[in-house]
Amino acid sequence: IPEDITRKYEITVRTDDDNVLVFPFINDKDGFWFVKYRNIKFEKGKTKGSKEWCEPGRKPILFGMNHCNFENRTLVMTEGQIDSLSCAAAGIENAVSVPLGKNGFTWLPYCFNFLGRFDELIVFGDYENGEISLLEGMKARFNGTIKFVRPEDYKDCKDANEILMKYGKEAVQNCVKNAEVIPVP
Repeated sequence: IPEDITRKYEITVRTDDDNVLVFPFINDKDGFWFVKYRNIKFEKGKTKGSKEWCEPGRKPILFGMNHCNFENRTLVMTEGQIDSLSCAAAGIENAVSVPLGKNGFTWLPYCFNFLGRFDELIVFGDYENGEISLLEGMKARFNGTIKFVRPEDYKDCKDANEILMKYGKEAVQNCVKNAEVIPVP
């Protein structure tokens, strides 16, 4: 992720451990609401503790809300903060991410009015085992048009960050540009 994007989104490290990234989740209206930490040295099965954790007692909201342009009525939703930052690095406006993974919809009560400010949602979740995360969950939670990144546009990658690293900005832009509307049953 380019330095200008990390500065814009106020990504930093903990003062007591520079191997722990700090992601501030800032509301679009009244400021800071949530913080999430990520151990960049985490190795599954080798490192004690968790890869990611949240500061207790905070209200979960969408990461990147405070950077949205409400004149653009399209919202792009990713599963991870690094993925939304990857979209921003590719020049995609209004890229947000959920705070607690694909099944953690505790953010919804705090972001319901925010979602209502958009007519279109593009789900750019993780693509694993033939499914796109967040897609099913957002079908019942978003009132506007829902689009999804086509499986073939993921190429051989899992998410926006991997696409950015392997194929560059244009590939990430094409994922969003080529997103398809969910067919109505």
